[in-house]
Amino acid sequence: MFWIVLFGSLVALVIVILVLTWALPHIARRMLWALLTRPMSDTLAELYVSLKSTPMMDFLYSSLRAQSGAVVIRPMGSAKPVHGFDDLALVPGQLSRHPVLETESVHLETVLGSHCKTPLTFSMPLFISGMAYGLALNHASRIALAEASGHTQIPLNSGQGPFLAAERERAFRYILQFGRWAWNRDPEILKQADMIEVQVGQGAMPGNAVLATPTAVGSDIRRLMHLKEGQAPIIHADLFLEDPTHPTPLSDVVAYLRSVTDGIPIALKMGAGDRLEEDIAVALEARVDVIVIDGTEGATGNAPITLSDHFGIPSLYALVRARRYLDQHDPEHRIDLVISGGFREPGDFLKAYALGARAVGLGTIVMFALAHKQITQTVPMLPPTDLVFYRAKPQIPLDAQLAAQGVINFLTSCRKEMEIAIRTMGYTNVFDLKPSDLSALDPEIARITGVHYAGDSRRS
Repeated sequence: MFWIVLFGSLVALVIVILVLTWALPHIARRMLWALLTRPMSDTLAELYVSLKSTPMMDFLYSSLRAQSGAVVIRPMGSAKPVHGFDDLALVPGQLSRHPVLETESVHLETVLGSHCKTPLTFSMPLFISGMAYGLALNHASRIALAEASGHTQIPLNSGQGPFLAAERERAFRYILQFGRWAWNRDPEILKQADMIEVQVGQGAMPGNAVLATPTAVGSDIRRLMHLKEGQAPIIHADLFLEDPTHPTPLSDVVAYLRSVTDGIPIALKMGAGDRLEEDIAVALEARVDVIVIDGTEGATGNAPITLSDHFGIPSLYALVRARRYLDQHDPEHRIDLVISGGFREPGDFLKAYALGARAVGLGTIVMFALAHKQITQTVPMLPPTDLVFYRAKPQIPLDAQLAAQGVINFLTSCRKEMEIAIRTMGYTNVFDLKPSDLSALDPEIARITGVHYAGDSRRS
């Protein structure tokens, strides 16, 4: 029987090969003739041209809009290319300036609000950006981030979500966001912060209201937000202290927070827009201690595509313009400048420090580190972020300890690489870096940043 089946299969295979050998050239000739002679609208050539003129992602967004008529929400920030830190290179020390020996220690310790009674001190100029519990990340993810903060001794930002006592207990330093929502206003919560960040916008969602449905968050989140039955969690468009329909000036908000807290830094967090200098002028008048700027590369878990792709300016441009303005209007350097949005690797962190940033915020890249050790639970059928997002369906259990270790390892690696790079440039302190330690690979970026263009000879 076996031999009969084998023989029959071979005969069938030969027949198929013969048919294909005759049919394929015939079919190919027919298709090519149709393509070259019939109107383009009648052939698959139209689909090819359409996808060339309309990129695949725009086709996808159009389909999602056509399906439901709802606002298309996309996590992870904008995918549009922008001029950024890849257009800059760090300058090594070799002969004219010598590198530092590998036996020398490198100082990365950072202080924000040094003039404050209780400044924010941490181990290296990095912090974990605001990714809110419930509105972005699940409970295990937030606990894992807090564990990583405690182990690496860098700050954890609360984001716009409700205050979690468990993460506060684990975090080394805690930055609490405040401003456009009704929760986290209890003075006993505010007093647990090491810095308060007054949030008026972010890179992917600059200064707009976010209206979630009452069912968007579970009972645990609703309890922490003090929401009534059927009440929706709302992030309003503007700052307020009492009534969201009557916005409160930034200066009054800062004054209130100073009256409640005991000498900790008060920061302003905003998305980068082309009225950047005007916005900073308001912050200076309000006498904030720290300005945190989120470039257009900044991501969030629920940004409408139009806000994410078509508003704001890149982190590099924002940093250079903000630093230039502060140097002119804050000559005593009372205000510390912090940048976030699109930062992925140590080389880019160092370029930001050389351009005047006191610290860099990390968001999306930390989420991937969270999911790393458990990524095989999702791929290839689901994205890794389903491990960490609160609203992921189905909910895939995340081991908080494994997730924390992934972030700890990532941050430890970043520290080691920064130390190597700083020695290579001839320094032992990260804050000795300056614009002359950079070269621009593009003449337009050289003009924007004021650093030397690598295509020209460097003059001392």
